Amino acid sequence: MADTFKPGETVNVSGIYSVILEGGDNEGRTFDATCVEGDRFPPTRTGVGVHYELKYGAPYSHRHPELNPGR
Repeated sequence: MADTFKPGETVNVSGIYSVILEGGDNEGRTFDATCVEGDRFPPTRTGVGVHYELKYGAPYSHRHPELNPGR
């Protein structure tokens, strides 16, 4: 099973995360979202429980060694 993360935890790896809804009519429904290192995983707008699983890690563009943003 993949590592799971809860709302409020700090994102350690930037990338695309699967967002898995828990409970209610949306139990098990998933969608993808981009989360950036240093931010916190957000809660859902409806208050339904949720957890996140890293699907594909990718460095934030400002930290990528081959990119030179802002110049």
